[in-house]
Amino acid sequence: MSYYRDRTAELKGDDSEDFGPRRPPAATYRSGGNNYGARNQPPTNYDPHESIEMRSPPSYAARQQQQQSPPMAAAPPSRPPPQLDTMDGFFSEVDDIKNEVGAVSDNVDRIERLHTSALMSFNEEQSRYISRDLAALKRETQKRNLDIKNRLKELQMANARTGNASDAQIRQSQTAALRKRFLETIQRYQDVERLYDQKYRQRVERQIRIVKPNATQEEVDRFIDSDDSPQVFAQSLMHATRTNQARAVLSEVQTRHDDIKHIEKTILELHQLFSDMQMMVEQQGETLTNVEQHAENTVGDLKQGNTFLTKAIASARATRHKKWCCLVLVIIICVVIAILVWWFGFGHPGAAGNNNS
Repeated sequence: MSYYRDRTAELKGDDSEDFGPRRPPAATYRSGGNNYGARNQPPTNYDPHESIEMRSPPSYAARQQQQQSPPMAAAPPSRPPPQLDTMDGFFSEVDDIKNEVGAVSDNVDRIERLHTSALMSFNEEQSRYISRDLAALKRETQKRNLDIKNRLKELQMANARTGNASDAQIRQSQTAALRKRFLETIQRYQDVERLYDQKYRQRVERQIRIVKPNATQEEVDRFIDSDDSPQVFAQSLMHATRTNQARAVLSEVQTRHDDIKHIEKTILELHQLFSDMQMMVEQQGETLTNVEQHAENTVGDLKQGNTFLTKAIASARATRHKKWCCLVLVIIICVVIAILVWWFGFGHPGAAGNNNS
């Protein structure tokens, strides 16, 4: 609250001043090693193609190092198509996606810290500078989110092509766990954006009430939600009792209004991404049903095959028994024939008497 009292006192200082020399900031922010003071101004020749460290002054880079925040993760590099039809390729892709989800989670932490720094910054240039960093980090995070979504979809399609029931169940389980982790990260990102959307709105409302203490809540909401809020706010200068204060606050309202619009855009993107992932969950449920049906059919076929195999074994045993019977019968016949030949062919007395008679 001391900041707002200092801020109000500063703005009340001289109503006759009309965009004179910039006053030094009334307070400095110190949190986690970050000192946003008047002497540490970011460069005005901003190059969007430079990294944060390259385009920041040494003092700002030192503050970032003292904050000990993880560096912004690089955009996902181009990769060869994974061999998802093999289990080794599948597990390798699962590990890569886990790393990507972890990078998104780190980005969410960094976005949250930048939001906090933006709210606590009292310097106009530094506020714009942090807003640029936030926008760049959000774009990079959105690219990662879309890449993860597409890769999860590829995993799901590869799982549907798997014919082996046991491999299919392993794939489905791993994919479901990975998708759950990604959805939790998206949900946390949404929660962070919603929280700071409310905080930015409260900040803008306080600034508006400095200029128009008697502004109604409806007017404040209209200022914040309007697509051309700065223009609407500028028009109110003609009717404000503290014209010079309104001009001093106008720039900050502009910055915070842009931040709110960026947050709303991010929330919409995350909502769409969350809906797409939920649709994938439903499709995954249909795939699981097909896999279960296929497994049940396989079990039925195995039972039927076992029945046929049992019958075949019994039939084979009966056939072998018949073969042995036939063999014994043939041997008996051969023995009888041999006896008869011996009896009649080698001059047996009984056989000779019969011949003489």
